[in-house]
Amino acid sequence: MPENTAPAQESVLRELLSTRRSEILQQWQAEQSQSTVVRGGLVSDAELREQSANVLDAIASAVKAGSLTDLRGPEWARVRDILSSLSTSRARQGFTVSETAYFVLSLKPPVLAVVGRESSPDVLRYAYSVCTVLLDQLSLFTVESFTAARENVIKRQQQEMLELSTPVVKLFDGILALPLIGTLTVPERRW
Repeated sequence: MPENTAPAQESVLRELLSTRRSEILQQWQAEQSQSTVVRGGLVSDAELREQSANVLDAIASAVKAGSLTDLRGPEWARVRDILSSLSTSRARQGFTVSETAYFVLSLKPPVLAVVGRESSPDVLRYAYSVCTVLLDQLSLFTVESFTAARENVIKRQQQEMLELSTPVVKLFDGILALPLIGTLTVPERRW
């Protein structure tokens, strides 16, 4: 593909993300609700709609403001923040990593369907390539955020279990006895 056609193809993508927002959002929500990966009851339809709209709006703003492939830029900060918060919330709610990643990955078919209807074959090929890389990167970011949040939940639960498993025996007023678990190192005496 010639180098000078990429900016024109990027502008088509940017335009379609903003002008076809409601269509993409509606198809994205349908894609998520039809999936067997997303379990009902953990998040309401209204909450899922709001999360989807926030993510799509943030992605559209980032794409409009800058690079379509480099998520490390400042224009992608809002997207990263939203996905990190969403991943943390889902880790606490009991979602699986697959369900959390699918939230982002399920955006591919709606975006590519809109681009496919509105674009030439060259733009479609370019859009497919860029959308696939972009949404895969966002999905990986979501998985990393979910994993870090899940590890924090597990560490917190382990700490709470340790606190619950340590018996405290009251011997006298102001005097308690606690068992010591582990190895006690006593410094050497120097005579």
